[in-house]
Amino acid sequence: MRFLPFLLFLCLLLTACGGGGKSATIRMKDMRYVAQEVQAQAGKSVTLRVFNEDGYAHAFDVDGLDIHVQLEAKERREFIIPSLAPGRYPFYCSTPGHQMAGMEGVLVVEP
Repeated sequence: MRFLPFLLFLCLLLTACGGGGKSATIRMKDMRYVAQEVQAQAGKSVTLRVFNEDGYAHAFDVDGLDIHVQLEAKERREFIIPSLAPGRYPFYCSTPGHQMAGMEGVLVVEP
């Protein structure tokens, strides 16, 4: 109970500073990203939750953030990015033929 005032102060401080970043879900289904455009705000953290809902492997690649992972069938991954500069960060599936089939999108970071 003696930590309660500290926890309350910490919650108020995080709220005042805009703490608590955004989260976004990117689903892979039927050879496409269901969310082809994801929004985030510059200078704030963002949590990307990537779900491969297909029965076969995919990849999740974001060259501008140096993210390159393989996701097995039905696998889920989460990426916490502490702070982003404004811009557009394209993502795609690097599994051969998948990007050409339309598996690509963009993370848009607004100032």
